[in-house]
Amino acid sequence: MNKTELGLPGNSEDMAQFFDARAESYEQHMKETVKDYPQFYRGIADALPELGPAPKILDLGIGTGLELDQLFERFPRANVTGIDVSARMLEELARKDRPWVANLQLIIGSFLDLDLGCSIYDAVISSMVLHHWIPQVKLDLYRCIHRALLKSGTFVNGDFVVSEDESAVRLASFAASQCDDRHQQHIDLPLSVDQERHLLTEAGFDAVDSPFERENVVILSASKL
Repeated sequence: MNKTELGLPGNSEDMAQFFDARAESYEQHMKETVKDYPQFYRGIADALPELGPAPKILDLGIGTGLELDQLFERFPRANVTGIDVSARMLEELARKDRPWVANLQLIIGSFLDLDLGCSIYDAVISSMVLHHWIPQVKLDLYRCIHRALLKSGTFVNGDFVVSEDESAVRLASFAASQCDDRHQQHIDLPLSVDQERHLLTEAGFDAVDSPFERENVVILSASKL
């Protein structure tokens, strides 16, 4: 397996530039890439418990908002804060002719560098975003998410997964690259389902369920009790 196949330094782009260049074609790409695409994005919303009448939801790496139709179908009065490093992706999202666009607060930047706050959100969601970083960076982020959630809040993460063997190969290649752990390059470092469960538990989440699992994708729902 070479660096091109791994998406590692030497064949990677700046994260913001990568998604800026692909903003218009992103949704079609995901339709072709994600197994059971419609069920996956509906599954992000379905994995959330019943929330209040106007829940506050944080969407990390919101992109073009593929999960938002289903999210607002369940929670029409939700207030969603979306963070994304790509200005072009957020432009595509803001142009959508949907009534829920008025319920969005969009922030351009890296959620790794932003203070997510403490006890603010009823739920935090993310879809197809967090596979770009090593386990320690993800653990730190999961702890920040746990802190940002209100009591009884839920974190739902839908993402690519691989076998533990493939994950080990990718992580070893990344380590050899000497790239900064909190890099801003587009690098694919997906973990296994068990590795993700372990990180969420270590971050303080009490119950971790997987309501949706396919060949290369999973949705994990983690509760803060």
